[in-house]
Amino acid sequence: MTHPADFALVRGGGIALYWSPAVLRDAEHELGELGYDHTRVDAANWDESTMHEAVATTLDFPGYYGRNLDALADCLGDVAHGDYGWSAERTDLAVTFDNFGTFASEQRDLARDLVDLLAGASRYGLAFGHRLVWLLHVGDPRFTLGTIGGFNVPWNRREWLDSSRA
Repeated sequence: MTHPADFALVRGGGIALYWSPAVLRDAEHELGELGYDHTRVDAANWDESTMHEAVATTLDFPGYYGRNLDALADCLGDVAHGDYGWSAERTDLAVTFDNFGTFASEQRDLARDLVDLLAGASRYGLAFGHRLVWLLHVGDPRFTLGTIGGFNVPWNRREWLDSSRA
């Protein structure tokens, strides 16, 4: 039995790691074919302040966004509900975080906190019939985040075997 490209992403908590840019681009294309709205953000030079600013800008958070983790959780819940952050004509959203591995190597705890909030937003969105998936480009097949939101963040379906051999 085959499933659409988003099946494994949603089943795995809405998040997947990518080390190959080509495989990431294929996933973005497949999600686009399924009708996902898609956006991307570059995480390469993030600290806590720039992370909040970049996510707020990318997902069109309101001006009153408090730029802290509690406010981020609230706004991601609003995105999951469909209040803002993506086209009203779509029911699904994919966000690519380019250079996430660079950010995570410098800000490990903050990166884990962010991914935990993203996983929560993915689960919350499903309650409204919205699929939110987060594609994390990490650039290293040995990268791991461990358990997030009760899930181990899985490798994408095309690279999972290669990641176990690295």
